[in-house]
Amino acid sequence: MSEPVRLSKRLVEQLGCSRREAELYIEGGWVTVDGVVVEQPQFKVEQQHVELLPGARAESLEPVTLLLHQGAGMDNETARLGLNMTSLSEAHREGVRPLHGHFTRQACVAPLEPGASGLQVFTQDWRVTRKINADLRKLEQEFVVQVRGEASAQMLERLARGVTRNDRELPKAKASWQNETHLRFALKRV
Repeated sequence: MSEPVRLSKRLVEQLGCSRREAELYIEGGWVTVDGVVVEQPQFKVEQQHVELLPGARAESLEPVTLLLHQGAGMDNETARLGLNMTSLSEAHREGVRPLHGHFTRQACVAPLEPGASGLQVFTQDWRVTRKINADLRKLEQEFVVQVRGEASAQMLERLARGVTRNDRELPKAKASWQNETHLRFALKRV
């Protein structure tokens, strides 16, 4: 019986390709071991059947950006850890080969305030990060806040001029009633 070897080494022996090419095939989801896709180049194989899928390309994975609705009780790190193959929407699986590499090294762009819920952007793409950060000061963010009691027209005007709370200057906000119990704020980051 032979010693187990890394999958990348076995692929190099079978195809006569470079080690880097073998790793790219494997990380790209193009290699099967006994019919099951394996994406880890260091995966140990012995006598199993290793095969390169048709159409295989030895290319680096393109960076991906994932969108998530983050619930109010969830922090950014918990949200990031929840991004995986099983949490991917069925609508987004069609025509896409989700790979484990799509869910690694995801960085949160413009994190939500603690306790807030809403759209969260996670990306591997430095261009997406740069674009969002460049536009963040220009973009309005919308907050819907549940309130008790009533806010007068003067209070809403005061919010539009900006207020200070706990020695922190809050940005000027457009405020309006969404319904009897919810105020809608639209503001730009400072």
